[in-house]
Amino acid sequence: MGEWGTSSFLERLRSQLDDLMSVERLEVQSGPEPVFAFYGRLYSDPDWTFERLYERFYALGYTALLSREKDLYRVLAVRGVVRAEAPRPWVNLILFLATLLTVMVVGAAPQPGQTLREALFSGVPFAAALMAILLAHELAHYFVARRYGSPVSLPYFIPMPFSILGTMGAVIFQRSPMRDRRALFDIGIAGPLAGFIVAVPLLILGLLFTRVGRPSDFLPPQEQTAVVYQEGNSLLYLVAKYLVFGRILPDRTTGEDVWLSLPASPGGPVAFAAWAGLLVTALNLLPIGQLDGGHVAYALLGRRAWKLAYLAIGLMGALGVYLWLRGNPAWPTWIIWAGLGLLFGPRHPPPLNDASRVGPGRVLLGILLLLIWIVTFVPVPLIVIPAH
Repeated sequence: MGEWGTSSFLERLRSQLDDLMSVERLEVQSGPEPVFAFYGRLYSDPDWTFERLYERFYALGYTALLSREKDLYRVLAVRGVVRAEAPRPWVNLILFLATLLTVMVVGAAPQPGQTLREALFSGVPFAAALMAILLAHELAHYFVARRYGSPVSLPYFIPMPFSILGTMGAVIFQRSPMRDRRALFDIGIAGPLAGFIVAVPLLILGLLFTRVGRPSDFLPPQEQTAVVYQEGNSLLYLVAKYLVFGRILPDRTTGEDVWLSLPASPGGPVAFAAWAGLLVTALNLLPIGQLDGGHVAYALLGRRAWKLAYLAIGLMGALGVYLWLRGNPAWPTWIIWAGLGLLFGPRHPPPLNDASRVGPGRVLLGILLLLIWIVTFVPVPLIVIPAH
């Protein structure tokens, strides 16, 4: 315990609660550093009380956590505090540039007679669209987190040169639990909303310069095959194609659909990047663990969100098995995501102030986010269609 014994330091912590809480029970949880739990009734609003608790315990080198336990509140005092570290933006910049390069390579469509530089720069439309969506998503998380004083890192982009998109997206490291449910909600919802707002106009723009037809209309003779793989429809993608082309695509009678590959469709790479960005948004909105949807679900539902997470994992696994039985090549997508959900933990950790409430305005925003998930979710990401 350092310079104080357990009993004397416990009294110092206990004294910080005198004007905030009537302590009715005390527990000491043993371990390398004891954790003190105070149970009682608050004299004032939980949010106001937590702010005072946090400041006072922080000054003593402890982190305060507040939660509701049936008819009593519980205050945990955990040894140690998180202090801000100096950022190293050069690491983030290098990873961003490396990811930009790998996305350009994946999006490149070299033509005969082009130089290496010309071939590489043909991937700029795809890379610019996809990176704009990802950057908007991550920076929205970052700036909202900073507004709440959360100790978060700048986004770390992950280059993945041999994947279909050239990247695994980006991550932001949070060095401590979220402050309260409002911060949890606002940080969680900011990224998907920002990415969605950027992706939808890019999708429309790309489709405006995209051609419609059968695969045989676009594939050169030496590349003609019996079937081709086509990106699947979400409700939003279906409506966007209808608004641009005036009909439901794919056309079940003629087999026609949008063609997003070069050289036939100059807008195809932008449309495909937007489609992929919206798919990533839908995946992030799954109410599981530390995904954005997990943040929002816990902020709104508390520990009831844990059951929702297990339900979502089970439904993904069932969807993967269903697609496998149907012979659809997209079945591993849902099996992998179900496995990752279990591996990284379905249960979202509570914020420091778990007794806080989000209010009706954020509940309405949560409903809006649910609607965004419904219109962006792609149950069958890949479909197999005849080339002729």
